[in-house]
Amino acid sequence: MFDHKETLGYVAAQIARTLANRLREGLTPLGLLPAQYTALAEIARAEGLTQKDLVERLDLEQPGVARTLGGLEAMGWIERRQVKGRSQGLWLTERARSALPRANEVAAAVDREALVPLSRTERAHLLDVLGEVVDAGRVGDTPLRRG
Repeated sequence: MFDHKETLGYVAAQIARTLANRLREGLTPLGLLPAQYTALAEIARAEGLTQKDLVERLDLEQPGVARTLGGLEAMGWIERRQVKGRSQGLWLTERARSALPRANEVAAAVDREALVPLSRTERAHLLDVLGEVVDAGRVGDTPLRRG
């Protein structure tokens, strides 16, 4: 008999919810939400990238990224500057630069805690296999096939 609780979708959703809640708890004292942290961390990797670049790097929908960036800008976490033509690049403010190391520590701690039951080899294998599953779902931008 089919058990939905034994599907990748169900298990992945449970993991995502648990990790997001723990990350939210750790980031709240810094004044950040998980989506905001993710955007800041990616901007820190390549300051000056455009909103379009960020959408592609995060593989998220443009309207959601735009809302997140609008909130970050209004709260003084990022600023936009003209780069090429009409494009605007995204830069961290001093506030973000000073908070990001602590936010990275929080994210790393949440990740370590989640993977405690696994050996180093098992952790590496899990991340490799999940990466393959993600990549397989993107091939040709077609939905996963039933099989």
